[in-house]
Amino acid sequence: MTDFKYYADKVLGEIKSSFANNMFILLFLILVFIIPLIAAYYYPDSFASVLQPMIQQFEQNIADGTVTLATDSLFVNNFTVALILYAGGALLGIMGITVLAMNGLFLGFFAAQMDLTSYIALTLPHGIFEIPAIIIACAGGLVLLKFAVLFVWNIIRPDKHDETYNHYFGELGLSFKDKFMLSLNKHQDKIKESFILLVVSAVLLVIAAFIEANLTIPIARFFLSFFGIQI
Repeated sequence: MTDFKYYADKVLGEIKSSFANNMFILLFLILVFIIPLIAAYYYPDSFASVLQPMIQQFEQNIADGTVTLATDSLFVNNFTVALILYAGGALLGIMGITVLAMNGLFLGFFAAQMDLTSYIALTLPHGIFEIPAIIIACAGGLVLLKFAVLFVWNIIRPDKHDETYNHYFGELGLSFKDKFMLSLNKHQDKIKESFILLVVSAVLLVIAAFIEANLTIPIARFFLSFFGIQI
């Protein structure tokens, strides 16, 4: 029991550290998601043509059974989006940010097409897990990109306080392998933080998929019954 508590505390500490060390990225991505969502909600006609391909693909996935109201189907679909966000953030940065913004537009646009109370009731139960999950996945990709940039930059231009630098003699005559390992050791925590964020995203998506498949509609019906709305 003591060992379990030790490892549980250690894992929790690593998760907290991963979020705390990358809070700026997370806050930035929250804005990237929320601002387009609000814009699409208040000005849906302005974004209808941009979102049309996403809407058609979404409707096609439902029509052909690619996405069904089952936990495994919903998880696979949502985790695929999360992986795209993660990879997009890691490879180009702007790609992940764009996909995240488009998801915000998509949700805002659909909110504008429905009664807001009904939309919130049908979205919030699983959305409180799913939306943070896709933001965290994108953040994980950007953290990996940050690692790559810092890693390469530190090989090319070592910091003056690094072991590769001497205040009197300048850069020491270390091999590329030495610089590679020094830079890797200095920034490797970013790889771990990136992976932790992706795992947290996956866990949240499992919870979201289960709720969406089994609980969202009953919760929504119960909530909307107070407003005399039936679904």
